[in-house]
Amino acid sequence: MPRNIGKKRCVAGIDIAEVSRFRALCSKRKRHLLENLFSARELAYCFAFADPAPHLAGTFAAKEAVAKALGTERFPVMALEICRAKNGAPEVWSQGKKLSVSVSITHAASFAAAIAVA
Repeated sequence: MPRNIGKKRCVAGIDIAEVSRFRALCSKRKRHLLENLFSARELAYCFAFADPAPHLAGTFAAKEAVAKALGTERFPVMALEICRAKNGAPEVWSQGKKLSVSVSITHAASFAAAIAVA
């Protein structure tokens, strides 16, 4: 829902993803499905962890949250890339450009969630 803070308009998007759905895609036989959802950089980041599933779920939730905040007609999920800054904070990129969107990602054993504010 859009809100005006001072003179700036802020829009938030939120999403939640089930970790088990991404765990099921982590096998080598199904990894090609992940390549349809994530960029090579996103996959490299997530698979650097012993258990990539929570990170995949969190990254996907972040992409969905950003698309909701920016509008899916302008920024479809697959046009968005969630990268990490040197300090580990998520950054949003699209077509080689960093977008001015703040993202927070959290994950637990069963679910991952993200919020985006643009």
